[in-house]
Amino acid sequence: MPYKPNQAMQAAAKRAIEYNLNVSPSQRWGTRVGKIRAQQIAQGKALSPDVILRMYSYLSRARTVYLAQRDSKKYGKGYFAYLGWGGETALGWAEDKISKMQRAGEI
Repeated sequence: MPYKPNQAMQAAAKRAIEYNLNVSPSQRWGTRVGKIRAQQIAQGKALSPDVILRMYSYLSRARTVYLAQRDSKKYGKGYFAYLGWGGETALGWAEDKISKMQRAGEI
């Protein structure tokens, strides 16, 4: 069963997309996959179980960079890439959806 991102995730992704539109190419964040994911989240598109698992994996790995840049107020590519994947809310959201999918036997 696909799940839709919440409003906080959409707002974070939109902020990351907007950032890339307003900075020079050398300051832009994101891989091709990250930018696609940001568009999906910003548009509120349903996300498949496989995508949610990948989101959880990325957000778990990238969290330390995101937190360091957030806390130091030195916002860089890592900070905005994290927002592109739905931001802080998305990690807990993905954990919740993974638990639901496991209970339902979807994964």
